[in-house]
Amino acid sequence: MLSLDTISNLPYLGFNNWDYVVIFFAAFLEATPFFGLFVPGMLIVIAGGFMVKLGILDIGDIVVVASLGAIFGDLAGYFLGKKYGVSFLEKYGKYFFFRKKQFERTKMLMNNHTGKSLIIGRFNSLTRSFAPFVAGSMGTPFRKFLLFNIVGGVAWAITFISVGFIFGQSYEAVASYVGKFMTIAIVVSIGIVYAYRFINKRRHIFSRYSLYVLTLNLLSLYLFAKMVESIFDNEVITKFDIFLNQKVSLFWSVPYNEIMIFITSIANPINLFSLSVILLGFLVFKKKWYYSGMFVVGMTGGLLLELAVKFLVHRERPVNALIDVSGYSFPSGHAAMAIIFFVLLAYAFKDDIKNKIVRILFMFGVLAVPVLIGISRVYLNVHWFSDVIAGFALGMFWLTLLVLVFRFITSTKPGFSKHTFRYFKKFKKQEVK
Repeated sequence: MLSLDTISNLPYLGFNNWDYVVIFFAAFLEATPFFGLFVPGMLIVIAGGFMVKLGILDIGDIVVVASLGAIFGDLAGYFLGKKYGVSFLEKYGKYFFFRKKQFERTKMLMNNHTGKSLIIGRFNSLTRSFAPFVAGSMGTPFRKFLLFNIVGGVAWAITFISVGFIFGQSYEAVASYVGKFMTIAIVVSIGIVYAYRFINKRRHIFSRYSLYVLTLNLLSLYLFAKMVESIFDNEVITKFDIFLNQKVSLFWSVPYNEIMIFITSIANPINLFSLSVILLGFLVFKKKWYYSGMFVVGMTGGLLLELAVKFLVHRERPVNALIDVSGYSFPSGHAAMAIIFFVLLAYAFKDDIKNKIVRILFMFGVLAVPVLIGISRVYLNVHWFSDVIAGFALGMFWLTLLVLVFRFITSTKPGFSKHTFRYFKKFKKQEVK
């Protein structure tokens, strides 16, 4: 069982002081107008408090760094408000969820309770990045602003560092019941659900279809966390890994071996890169900008995510592989990248096929390929069975998360993809019916 002491001693958690830089800029950007709505500064500061509990960061240093980031971020907002005024906020604020009604409410609070607006407003997810701007635009005296800014920034930093530290204290207790990696997955899931509800409450951009995507996203995260948990705790799945690894070689034969080697080669880095370039070129040619952007981010982010997990887990491959392979085993990169590539392929072109039977055959054929690739990795004994399941789960988690994020992006930029909005409009009509 992986303990907190073990985690704190892992070499990959040392950031050579870059962790403090990240915390500073996270706190800074979250306090600035517009950026503060998108930068998860609060979550990063909470993570910093958790690392204090692990003994990775110093409590004094992180309080100073987070406080300075928050204070300087508020100062930036104040001077921007003083220079550009209210008209700038009224003109562009609507693109960042800041409505006139919200502005008037913030303005009234600022007039009547300047200190309360600047200190308590820091703890509100919407007002924390706009209150300093409003203060500057209204001509709040700088000395008065600076006093409340310092008090609010320090209070905010101490509060959320304490939340992370307390979470670190309770982490072992909770994890002893549900598992350490499952505990992390639960926390991430809560964050995703909260963000989903927060955005949809203000913009109403997600349809019933999006709720299915969210459900699949959370199930994929759960499955991936369960696979990670199982290999560290030597659970039933790892015993099945060994059993299957020993039995699969009994089915080896020259014809089957050649077929499986061909199937697995579809998702090797060179071939998949070539297929990706061709597909991206075709998407750009067809001016499918939404899917082009999703494809680039999906493949690039999926690769980085998969490599990061391999580095963190350090699981060795089976020693009786049929072909020569190198690198760590968990998760299966072939499985993760194949599920991202082929699901995106189906997602991008399924509406272009008008014949229902042909569309079903296309979807079945495209989605069958990553499954066959996963089977080939187990057959060739280059991966454990749980590696492949984890690869599929990780790829699906990343892909479904992107679908939700890109839906959010296109809602703020309606011209990004007309095709996409027709697509979601169709779902809206179906819901009404």
